[in-house]
Amino acid sequence: MTLTREEQKSVLRMVMESHQGVTLTEARSNNDIKEEMKLNLEFYNALKEGFTEEGKTTLDEASGMFGAVLSVLGNIKDFLTGTKVVKDIMAWVQGLVQKLSEKLGPKIDQFIPQKIQDLAKDGVSAVEKFVKWIYNTLSYKGLAKLFAMIRYKTIKPTDEQKQCMELAAKKVYKWILITLVIAFIIKFAMIAIPMAIKAAAASGTAATGTAASTVQASFASSLKPIGAVLSKVGHGSLFKGALSTASAAIKTKDASKISSDIKAKEQEVKDKEIEGFKGAWNYCPLPQKESIEFDRMTQLAGL
Repeated sequence: MTLTREEQKSVLRMVMESHQGVTLTEARSNNDIKEEMKLNLEFYNALKEGFTEEGKTTLDEASGMFGAVLSVLGNIKDFLTGTKVVKDIMAWVQGLVQKLSEKLGPKIDQFIPQKIQDLAKDGVSAVEKFVKWIYNTLSYKGLAKLFAMIRYKTIKPTDEQKQCMELAAKKVYKWILITLVIAFIIKFAMIAIPMAIKAAAASGTAATGTAASTVQASFASSLKPIGAVLSKVGHGSLFKGALSTASAAIKTKDASKISSDIKAKEQEVKDKEIEGFKGAWNYCPLPQKESIEFDRMTQLAGL
């Protein structure tokens, strides 16, 4: 099993909690609950394998992805048995990505340096670690497998089924990536602004502009790896807009509008990215039950 012992415990605890505080002793003697536990362990184990099949270490507690997905999806039994049918896929997926973003968001803080002596040096190091975490945590192919498992109600979706969900997965992947990256840029800029103020004060009135410009240049240089990430997914213009807004705030030493201005650009891009999600989700039509039954009956009849 790919799940670690702690991850397995988290899954079993989640199933027990979904039964309103059933005890471990009661769960051991209840065949229905035991089957439910087995089903959830198989599902989350298969999902973790989907996120790690490219050699990544994504769906684990270290990156926060496993806990995020587990808390968002919870007991998967109803999805796989057809008891819970997603009637409004747009509302469901927007809720999913919002919750995943909220769960992963606090992880950003571990990459924001508490103290920076040299922005050009310490800043680059922080950004590089953040970008590495992004690549190790997010995988559109992992999301494609998750969507295929839910849409086709199976723990072992075929390669074709996973490929059918890749278009939808890429949209969600970009949404979450953009959310995390922009949050990092804003938090990082909030460190650079006080540095610009301090540098300006230390340099004296005549050199104020030069000192702020130096911090501004170091800030922009530090964020180059993030620019590469956004450019790779087709959103280089968003990075340029966010960088321009943040750099202007550093130069003027005014943080009052930085968050709202950047978030406005971010939301505009994410709204466009999620457009057409329903069509992407239904890119491959579901097999018709009637057609499947007809084929089965004709095969039995030897036709």
